[in-house]
Amino acid sequence: MEPLKGRPAAVTFIHSIFFKLLICFLLLSIVPLTLAGLLTYSNVSDLLTRKLDKDASSVLDQHSKVLTFYLNDLIRMGEISNTSPAVSDFLKNKDYDNYLRSFLPLDQVFTGIHVIRPENAGITLVNEQGYVYTYGYSLNREHSGFYHFNWIPQLPPLSIEHRLTPLHDRPYSNQEAQEQVFSYVQQVFSRDLKAKGLLIIDFKRDVLASLFQSSSLSHNVPGETEIGLLITNSSGQLLYPQDTGLFRPEELKNLNMAERITDLNGDVYRLVTRTNDETGLILTGYFQEDKLYEPIHRIRNSVYWIILPSIAFCLLVSFYLSHRISGPIRYLQYLMGKVGRGEFYSLFKLKRKDEIGQLGLGFNHMVEKIKELIQLVYEEQSKKRDAEVTALQSQINPHFLYNTLESINSLARKRKEPQISKMIVLLGKLLRASISTFDTMIPIWRELEYAACYLELHQIRLKKPIQYSIDIDEEIRSLFTVKWIIQPIVENAVLHGLDPIASEEVSGRIEIKGWLEQDAVYLQVRDYGVGLDKAALKELRHNLEYHSENLTKYGQKVGILNVQSRIRLHFGETYGLSVDSAPQQGMNVTIKLPRRFGNENN
Repeated sequence: MEPLKGRPAAVTFIHSIFFKLLICFLLLSIVPLTLAGLLTYSNVSDLLTRKLDKDASSVLDQHSKVLTFYLNDLIRMGEISNTSPAVSDFLKNKDYDNYLRSFLPLDQVFTGIHVIRPENAGITLVNEQGYVYTYGYSLNREHSGFYHFNWIPQLPPLSIEHRLTPLHDRPYSNQEAQEQVFSYVQQVFSRDLKAKGLLIIDFKRDVLASLFQSSSLSHNVPGETEIGLLITNSSGQLLYPQDTGLFRPEELKNLNMAERITDLNGDVYRLVTRTNDETGLILTGYFQEDKLYEPIHRIRNSVYWIILPSIAFCLLVSFYLSHRISGPIRYLQYLMGKVGRGEFYSLFKLKRKDEIGQLGLGFNHMVEKIKELIQLVYEEQSKKRDAEVTALQSQINPHFLYNTLESINSLARKRKEPQISKMIVLLGKLLRASISTFDTMIPIWRELEYAACYLELHQIRLKKPIQYSIDIDEEIRSLFTVKWIIQPIVENAVLHGLDPIASEEVSGRIEIKGWLEQDAVYLQVRDYGVGLDKAALKELRHNLEYHSENLTKYGQKVGILNVQSRIRLHFGETYGLSVDSAPQQGMNVTIKLPRRFGNENN
């Protein structure tokens, strides 16, 4: 292959076949690889996230059920207290001595209640008179005004509703005043509903740890912060675990409304939350996103290590294939440029068996044909020049004849022979028309003028003048046609149609008409002569359709066959002559021409 240096830049790079093929190959290879990698990464990420949410939600639902069971036990403890006669007497008591005597029966009641949840930190019963009974801890009577503690909920009158309080300390306990506990608080009533009081059951915070110690979320091992469980109340107070050391207290207040949370170190955690409707507690599972997505990141890195070398490989292959396909085409373009500059000696020499090879063979064949055609045109031009010289030389005789006719015309005028003079003038016009121009296309009005001159000659020649009419609009007269197409038909009508019937009484009639139909011009020459029989008409039509050119060239036929041949050579097979005739009814010759508004073929 010849080097591309110096080749004409017919197209810019972005419009070249090489660039288009390269882009197509890259799109067909890199885009699917990239999409496959991204979709794989996205699908795996979504799958892992959905699985995490599903598993965490399942665990939290189990924990919520555990809390519900736990609350049911507390409710049962309150129901037992509410039905006890000893508790009813205590609530109605207004006497201090009776208050002291109520401790023993109350101890018996709460010993049985304590068995339901022995992990409680203490049970407290308070009546409306301010008397306090405690079980499981020693009461500090200096701080026993339970109705004044701010953590005691406001319960509706005559309601047995219960509440879990926020974390609070225990100033009413002698031994564990600073210990943080949460309490179950319920209103209790005497049997006659005339007296009421508060039942308070305290629990240490680590009670929740014992409820969830088997959970995968609740291990909360120090140093392992990637996963864990938080339990908060509706106020955002952390109940479990006691202190994670990860999150700010203000961020724990809206856990049920957040999807992510940031710890003190700036690490981001994904949250899955559930709210227990029975207790009002919020259970939140948290997962460190860096650790959570570590398998996804490994998959992403693996995808990158697969996609990037694949993209590089596809890029090299695409470049190679694009060059392999576009190179021969550019080489062929280069050769075509040389042919366009007139250099016909460079052929496509690449040995290929594909379509490009076939194009190369076709190019070589085209170049050979062009060389042959150029040689043929050269030879024809040479012959044409010779013919033009011969034609110029042959004009000497018509000019000599024309000048001789002028001399005879002068002599006829001197001898006062006007008929001879008129015939010589008309004949001179026809001769001058035949030698005055080399144009093959002339206006139709001039063609009609030639026919009129010819008919005027024959009017003088015949004893009785020929009757003729020319009915053609000015629009048609200004159009162009091939030279000498009407006069030969008129001549044929006079000599073969009218002469056989001409006499002193009869000379015949010729009509010339014209009209337009769409893009075609129709000229019609009709004579009222002897006409043709069926056999002669059939032969004439056959010769006009199939043999006009050969009979004109080699049969020395002129007339209407010559006209048919020249019209079809100039305008094509759809144009030409059609004839119609009958014995003793004359002949009708119709000429179909294209509508031409200028000397377009000259």
